[in-house]
Parts: sequence; C-alpha cells; structure tokens
Amino acid sequence: MYVYYSDFAQVRKRRVDLLARHGQTCVMPGHSYVTTAAPELLERIALATAAEMEFTIEAEAPGRHIARKGSFVASLLVGAFVAYCDFRLVIALAPDSTSHLIIERNTPWWTGFLGVNRVKNRARELADACGNALVQAGVQILARNDA
Repeated sequence: MYVYYSDFAQVRKRRVDLLARHGQTCVMPGHSYVTTAAPELLERIALATAAEMEFTIEAEAPGRHIARKGSFVASLLVGAFVAYCDFRLVIALAPDSTSHLIIERNTPWWTGFLGVNRVKNRARELADACGNALVQAGVQILARNDA
C-alpha cells in the first residue's frame, strides 16, 4: 500500500542519474521526518496539516500525494509576487521499520530568486507544521532532514 523506502530510494537514484546525464545535479529538494509511527498516522497528519494550511491535496498513489497552493499562471505573469507551491508528500517505509514523511518542494526558477525563496519558506512552514502536529499526536521523531 505504501512506498517502501528501498523502492523510493531506487526511483530517486534513477532520477538523479538521469539528471546527471543532462548536466543537472539534484531532484526536488525538501524536508523529511523519520519516525516510529504507523504510516497511516503519518499520512493522516500530513494531509490534515496541509489542508489546514489551505493546500489543495491530490492523491497520486497510495502513500503519495500532491499538495498545491497558488497559481501556476499567476506565477508566470507576476513572477516573484506569487508563490506557486507544488509539493510532493510521500510516506515511505524503511527496512528498519521506521516510517518517513518526505516533503519534496518545487523550484519555480521563472519567478526569480525572490519567488524561489517564497516557495522555500512555504515548504519550511509546512514541514514545521507537520512536525508540530506529529509531536502533538505523541509521535516519536527520530530525525528531521532538510535539503
């Protein structure tokens, strides 16, 4: 039902290899939490938190969702004045029986430095809110990684 971390890591490695062949160095940066919670709980908390922050949620696959906020067209027209957020929320199961909440953010280069920073701030705000909600639910957070 959920993405196994080894499968997610293999897909991510293939994406990195493909980008490296074209002269690019990274995939979508973002944030992740490593927890001992059940994946269903992580998913429920992450989706509820994103909805509270007025993101629209679209299911991509079990354990994979897209959280969007802002308008792509407006970001093309007004640039840095609008933050277009297109985040991927992934719940992954690791072989060591930990669950990972991964938030990948977009980098809308066409909005310039200011627009990209606005999106980075929105991703950090979502990650912080998810972390706070996890703590309030009594989930033990083993690690937080920011990229």
